[in-house]
Amino acid sequence: MNQAEAKRRQAEALSDILMFVTIYILGRLAGDKGIAYTAVAVQACTLLWIVVNGGLSDALGRLLRTRKNKGQYRNIARMRGSALLFQSVLGLAGSLGLAALSGVVAEKIFRIPYSGLILLAMSPAVLLRSVSAVLAGYFQGEGSEFPRAIAGILRQVFLLVFGILFCRLVGGYGEKVSSLLRQENFAAMYSGLGIGLAVSLSELPVILFLGLVYRGSRRFERKAKQEGMYAADSAWDCARYLHSARWPHWAMELGMFLPFALGLLFIGRSGEEGGQKAVEYGLYAGKYLVVCGIVASIVTIAVLPVIARIFQCFKREENRFARTVFQSGVHMGLVHGIFLSVFVAVMGAQVADLLQPADVPLVTGMLQRGSGLIALASLCGYFQRLLHSLGKKYAVLAAVCGADALFVIVVLVGMGKAGILSLVYGGLAGAGVLCVLLGVFAYRQMRAQPDWLRTFAVPLGAGGVAGLICLLIRKAFSAHLGSLALLLTAFVAAGLVYWISLLLLRNFKEQELEVVPGGRLLGMLGQLLRVF
Repeated sequence: MNQAEAKRRQAEALSDILMFVTIYILGRLAGDKGIAYTAVAVQACTLLWIVVNGGLSDALGRLLRTRKNKGQYRNIARMRGSALLFQSVLGLAGSLGLAALSGVVAEKIFRIPYSGLILLAMSPAVLLRSVSAVLAGYFQGEGSEFPRAIAGILRQVFLLVFGILFCRLVGGYGEKVSSLLRQENFAAMYSGLGIGLAVSLSELPVILFLGLVYRGSRRFERKAKQEGMYAADSAWDCARYLHSARWPHWAMELGMFLPFALGLLFIGRSGEEGGQKAVEYGLYAGKYLVVCGIVASIVTIAVLPVIARIFQCFKREENRFARTVFQSGVHMGLVHGIFLSVFVAVMGAQVADLLQPADVPLVTGMLQRGSGLIALASLCGYFQRLLHSLGKKYAVLAAVCGADALFVIVVLVGMGKAGILSLVYGGLAGAGVLCVLLGVFAYRQMRAQPDWLRTFAVPLGAGGVAGLICLLIRKAFSAHLGSLALLLTAFVAAGLVYWISLLLLRNFKEQELEVVPGGRLLGMLGQLLRVF
């Protein structure tokens, strides 16, 4: 991973944050039932899109770079055109099939009613995302990560704008239908329909942007095409090479997404009353996963540049220093993840009060029991990106399969007693196994030994102290301060205690602070405390 790819990965993490913010905002407009109905359409569309296009952009980019390095410019044009045609046909077939089976998927498979119409409105997104994936892969083949990164952010921005617009317009019509028929579920369904239309329409400006950038890049290609070698690959060969190159990443993407789809499937097939399970899943997806996803994405943005530094060390043949940088990334990921997980767990009631005042107990229980997902998810992302960049795709795939298996077992065992909380427990168990397996593979690949005391034990102890500070502040001031003021007060006070404790315990090395984001600030604070 070079600096350009690291920047693109950070932009993707930023787009993930925008995605979670969009889910929360649209959830406030559509309600918890509306989010649950929309989740059925999102899960079905995403699954089909992964089947059709999973790993396509990365695989196409690698193949195009290989041919470009060999001067096979006509082969590049042939492969790009074949990929666009083949994926467009697959995407069109997927969209038409999903539209035709929307009712069956919603009512018979997921067993969550009022979501078939939303799935029908969202089905064109499979075709549109197929086109944008091929264009993004072309730019990666040219060595440019910028268009794909900007396209991901634009997609979320337009989804938020269109989502608010259509959710209000179509949802307003749904409220009239609900009042007329005296059935409140129609308001949630039509609000979800507005979100489904927004998902499909938000792909159009993304394709327009990628198309304009592509049109501007054709000048060099025409000139190079006249000097390049003649095409040797047929259209069928290009399609075969593309899909044989993308299947490991495709399987990994599918395995990473399966727990979300299976969780919704298990909830839909549970014995609970339909309206209640929709509300509970809306709280799980629209509140719990939003909080964990935003916080974990912030930690990921902070840790990703470390991977680029590791590969810089490899290029300079500084293998020993590369191991130091790797250990620093693990350390900083845990340091941030432990503090944020503890803070969300202890202050879960205040966070839930800000997010969903009407259902504080259930959201609080999810956050208190499942906040560990923040630390685990961010660390899994670090290990996964590193192993993927090192070419260890099969190791990542094996770890993902093991995590999925444990997730299914925990959810099936706990569904009867824990209900929606079984998804929280299953997610924690799966993320824990994934983190351990990926960590073992990463440490073996880097030929490093984990420093359990400095990397894990000391931050965990300091996190316990920070959690105690949050608990005392909550007990002392909860009757006098609102939820937001209490959260800010606890975050500042516990954060100061946490970071100063780590510095006084000499948990950071000066060499480590030179390679991690925010290291200079910590170094300055350490000098003020006369630690360094």
